[in-house]
Amino acid sequence: MMMKKIVVPALILAVAAGCSGGAGKQADVKSAEQAAVEDTTPVTLKLFIGVPIVDKDIETLIIEPVKKKYPYISIEVVRSGKGTTIAELVAAGQSPDLLYSWNGGLPVYKEFDLLYDLTPLAKKAKTDLARFEPTIIDSLKAISDKGELYALPFSEDLSALFYNKDIFDRTGVPYPKDGMTWEDAAEIARKLSFVERGVQYRGLDMETIMRLRGAFGITYIDAKTEKASINTDLWRKVFETAKAVYAVPNNKPANLLAYGSKPAFLKDQTLAMIATNNMLNQGLEDAGKKGLQWDIAQYPSFKEKPNVSGHVAAHLVAITKTSKYKEQAMKVLETVTSDEVQTISARTTARISSLKNTVIKKQLGADMPFLQGKHVEAFFKSTAIPSPIYSQYEEINTDAYKIVMQSFKDYFEFKDVNTALREAEEKINQFLDGKRK
Repeated sequence: MMMKKIVVPALILAVAAGCSGGAGKQADVKSAEQAAVEDTTPVTLKLFIGVPIVDKDIETLIIEPVKKKYPYISIEVVRSGKGTTIAELVAAGQSPDLLYSWNGGLPVYKEFDLLYDLTPLAKKAKTDLARFEPTIIDSLKAISDKGELYALPFSEDLSALFYNKDIFDRTGVPYPKDGMTWEDAAEIARKLSFVERGVQYRGLDMETIMRLRGAFGITYIDAKTEKASINTDLWRKVFETAKAVYAVPNNKPANLLAYGSKPAFLKDQTLAMIATNNMLNQGLEDAGKKGLQWDIAQYPSFKEKPNVSGHVAAHLVAITKTSKYKEQAMKVLETVTSDEVQTISARTTARISSLKNTVIKKQLGADMPFLQGKHVEAFFKSTAIPSPIYSQYEEINTDAYKIVMQSFKDYFEFKDVNTALREAEEKINQFLDGKRK
């Protein structure tokens, strides 16, 4: 049986205090303490993992802190897989209580009617939204129809330019500096792209054209109209910039259709520069043990968008509409976004805090010896603009995504940019028409 909080009207307490003197004040305090009693009935909350995070970090940053503060709350982790996709869980009546995702992924959960407005819970818990980066909160609210808040941000995925110091040293090229444009970076790449003893060394990779579009806050599907939105001047700029980088002699990646450059940087160590999101805790320590000498510079920017690395990309935790334990779930959100946990996250996993707290941000990677002396400040040299609203169909590996990637490949190899974008627009609309039938 669920315990309920006892709410004592303030008027009754005031009258009691006035009639009884000191004894009344003691009764007042005792009543207030009773009113603050929380429901400690043991509950298990199911946490669905929708974006990558390793088990160790889930344990350190979510499960352990929650268990320490609220011993009666247990977390059961459910990862997406065969039989446990969000669609399958909803169909089976096993919807999770909590979602670990990113802002661009929320529209998918919205289609399953899982999103829940946290505003009433946040007010009741006296959650201070002013603690968070305002652009992140604004990006989260923009997803809703009436300014509802569907999640609290856990971390922010900022970007930087990682570079292999050995390749620079061997060629005598100065290390990249903060404040470069994409044209500057491409020019450096010309000096670092070569073939030596049958091995291709590439100067620069941005992993995918999808990262480049972030600085303009553009999508290839309009989320409101569910129509293609790729045949535009800004997408033309993205295509042309990406081609200028990859067309540098000896700098073309093996596969223009997929993310695939991190192994070349971390494992093969044949890529001089990779412009990507935060990967401080994604293989760099092991790569360093195997000889990779690396550092970081500010993410390159467009001349039209100086010092803008992209749009808001925040990992977050949401409470589902179907959860029977929303107040307990809110305690989880409060815990993982607390200063204490955010500090642990920054210091031990090099995640960039979603809080405005500069003291926490300055502790990025402080307890990770292999990051000592690295120019991690580069992450904070750029700003992230508010995120656009994503369509549920604008997810990696959907047919629409594949159409965009193929259209860029066609443009790179033989088509003019206008034709490539026009045909992509037509194909994406055909794909969307099929979804509406």
